[in-house]
Amino acid sequence: MRQREELEHQSKVIDDNGLIRSRVPCPILKAIGARPGDHMIFRLDNSGKVIMRVSHSRGKSGGRKLVGGKRR
Repeated sequence: MRQREELEHQSKVIDDNGLIRSRVPCPILKAIGARPGDHMIFRLDNSGKVIMRVSHSRGKSGGRKLVGGKRR
């Protein structure tokens, strides 16, 4: 039987030489269908809530294109 997925995930915010950073937990990326090369867009609305969406990159993710069975 599959374990129940967590309802809450945490990520620590760090100061990287004056740049505030954090990482997005993998289960969240999987839940929103993010793939390598996609962009995550965050927008603050009038009520103070943050809206996040994913802009999928074009083409297939990962690796090089195969042309005639050879890597290019």
